[in-house]
Amino acid sequence: MPSTKPQSLQVIDLVHTYNDGSRTVDALKKVNVKFEPGKLYAIVGESGSGKTTLISLLSALDAIQSGDITYGGKSIREIGAQQFRQHYVNVVFQSFNLIKYMTARENVEVGLDFSGHGNDKDRAYELLADVGLTHKEADSLTQHLSGGQQQRVAIARAMAGEVPIIIADEPTGNLDEATETKILQIFKKIADSGKIVIIVTHSQKVASSAHAIVYEMRSGVLKRK
Repeated sequence: MPSTKPQSLQVIDLVHTYNDGSRTVDALKKVNVKFEPGKLYAIVGESGSGKTTLISLLSALDAIQSGDITYGGKSIREIGAQQFRQHYVNVVFQSFNLIKYMTARENVEVGLDFSGHGNDKDRAYELLADVGLTHKEADSLTQHLSGGQQQRVAIARAMAGEVPIIIADEPTGNLDEATETKILQIFKKIADSGKIVIIVTHSQKVASSAHAIVYEMRSGVLKRK
């Protein structure tokens, strides 16, 4: 289990390659970056720049080939991928990944149960209220909610585990401008609570409007903007 005291997430000389069938691709080229608690980060870059590979490694969905990723100075290899995903990091996907035949509250309860907090109905309502959803919306099937509302449910579910790291993969890609602004405000609020929040996006507009520390990924190289 992570320490209750916020810790930094550090990427050290991270190198990752893969074979696309015809050639070897250098997805990450000695990436070094440190993410501090209580701050909002944006990683921008075009498709194929290495963003997806980086967040797959940061969320322990893929194995590290070379280099390291540490949380509080401890390698995620030592923590273990399953433990890291369960207790340290949650990912908010562009496609929401919600269970459509469940209500918003029930989706959040799944997140609570997975992280070892049990099916706490009252806590689920609280988390949904924190992202601006009413009691009535919380009791609605997710398939009956708007795209912006579904994204809020996905964020609430990510918060359910009370993990120190939230990674959002293109979280506003399917949303209108007004809803996008509200979602970014929610992520800023989460960061202000002491968590590390990393938004990965191809949109320079999202990065500039998020009041974030911005890094750009280009051809496997990550640089501060």
